[in-house]
Amino acid sequence: MTAWHPDIQQGWQIGLALIAVLVLFATGISLLAVLNPISILTFLLGLVSLTALVGAVLVGYWLWGLLHASYAMDRNTLVIRWGNYERQIPLGAVQTVCSGEDLTDIRLRQTIRWPGHYFGCGAAPQTGPIHFYATAPLAEQIIICTSELAVAISPARREEFLAALAERMEMGTTQDVGYHSLRPAFLDWGIWQDRLAITFLGSSLLLLILLAGLLSWRYPTLPSETIFKLSATGQPLLVAPPSRLAYLGLLGIIFTLLNGGLGFLFYRRRPMVSYFFWMSLLLLQASLWVAVLTILFNNTG
Repeated sequence: MTAWHPDIQQGWQIGLALIAVLVLFATGISLLAVLNPISILTFLLGLVSLTALVGAVLVGYWLWGLLHASYAMDRNTLVIRWGNYERQIPLGAVQTVCSGEDLTDIRLRQTIRWPGHYFGCGAAPQTGPIHFYATAPLAEQIIICTSELAVAISPARREEFLAALAERMEMGTTQDVGYHSLRPAFLDWGIWQDRLAITFLGSSLLLLILLAGLLSWRYPTLPSETIFKLSATGQPLLVAPPSRLAYLGLLGIIFTLLNGGLGFLFYRRRPMVSYFFWMSLLLLQASLWVAVLTILFNNTG
């Protein structure tokens, strides 16, 4: 097979700039949260910082895919590789080849894009769904259409690629090949279709996040000597600084990592064991809520 590669310079540079901006933004927000007294603002700033860091990780993952992008072709197939994604198109099925500038009203709602990076799914009235694996502007992309799908690519040596494609299509194929596609294995994990697992894990994570918000919100209102436990007659048995409440949040994180991790470990072979761990996690998070609400109630007024 002969391989061509897209020009990744612009997409790579802008992607690195995005990562730098997101990391610096997250660092600044984190410092602001640390330097200010604990309050609901601390919680909100923490969420914003975490979101920015997740965004930086995602951009880094997409840049990795950009670095491993190529278009390989022989007389029978065109193979597009983009990171862990791969798509094989039989050349015998190609019906038309056109330029992106020939298309109108292109929709890119499911495409991850910035200048120099177009990856994902879109659509146009002339072609129907389009799978984008390109770095050039839309008008400069090559649109290859078959009866089943269309792909948009942008080899750096555009004219050379088009000449090679025309030559192979004129020569004809030597064997019948079919469509084939690969994507990252984690996207095919059964857990994404398991509503019970998603309910247990999603509810547990939501309770943990809301608990952190509640603690941040009520922390400034707690007395310096917070009552953590009362006797049957209503007398304080355990009094400590309100910062001790952070231990309950830490317990929530430990439960999430331990039970969540053990559940994932057993999921493929022993799903019922996983459900037990994840249901236990939900109950543990609920018990932490009961404990926190009890402490807050004991210190009301």
